Amino acid sequence: MYALRTLFNTAIIGTSAILWLFLSGLVAGPFLWLFPGKSGKNVRKFVFIQSKGILFCMRLCSSGWKEERAPRPQGPCIVAANHASALDLYTVAALGFTNVVYITKGWVFKLPFFRPVMQAAGYMDAEKTSPEEMLARCKTAVENGCDIVLFPQGSRKNPQARFKSGAFYLAELLKLPVVPVAIGGTGKMLPAGTIKLHPAKIVLKSLPALMPGAFTEPLAHLEMAQTVKKQIMQELEKENI
Repeated sequence: MYALRTLFNTAIIGTSAILWLFLSGLVAGPFLWLFPGKSGKNVRKFVFIQSKGILFCMRLCSSGWKEERAPRPQGPCIVAANHASALDLYTVAALGFTNVVYITKGWVFKLPFFRPVMQAAGYMDAEKTSPEEMLARCKTAVENGCDIVLFPQGSRKNPQARFKSGAFYLAELLKLPVVPVAIGGTGKMLPAGTIKLHPAKIVLKSLPALMPGAFTEPLAHLEMAQTVKKQIMQELEKENI
C-alpha cells in the first residue's frame, strides 16, 4: 500500500504540482513583467499563491497534517527554519508569512524557469551576494514591509547540522525579531536527491519570536542560533519526527 501510494503521489499529484507551477507562471508572467509592483511586491504575492497550490498538493500526498502558529510580531521579522527538503521553500506560506524575501543557496537561481521570478521578487543568492550588498538589500526589503526567510542549516542533507549564525547576526544588525519555524516530515515526503513523493506526516509550527536584545553574551548571535535550533528540534521531537 505504501509503495502504491508513493507511486500515485509521484505520478499524479507530483505531475499536477509541476503543471501548476508551469501554467500559473505562463499565464501570470506577462502581467508580472509589466506590473511587478513596488520592489517586486506583486511577484511575491504571486509566489505566495503558487506556494498555496503546492501546499494543497502536499496535503494530498501526506499521511497527516498539523499546523500551529504563534502570534507573530508586528512589522517585518527574520524567519529562521530548519531545512530537510526542496518543499520547505513553500511551507512558510502556511504560517501567515505572505510577503517574504528568501535568502537561498545558489543552485535555486540556476533553474531556468524559477530564476526570473526569484530575481524579480528580490530573492538573494547567499553564495554570490557580498555581505555588504546583502545587508543593504535586506534593509530595503524590510523598509518595503518584507519578512526575510532563511534556512540556517544551509544543506538539506543533514537535518542535524548546526545552525549557521549569519541569519542571527543579520537580525542583530537590523534589530529585527527572529521567528523560529519548525518543519517536520518534508524530508520524508521528498528526500534530497529523489523525485519520489512518499506519504508522510507533515508538521509546520511557527514559534514565539525571539528578540536579539534578549541575548547578552559577547557573541550573542551564536547564542541565538543555538537557542533557535534547540527550540525547533524540541518541537520536532514532541511530534516524533
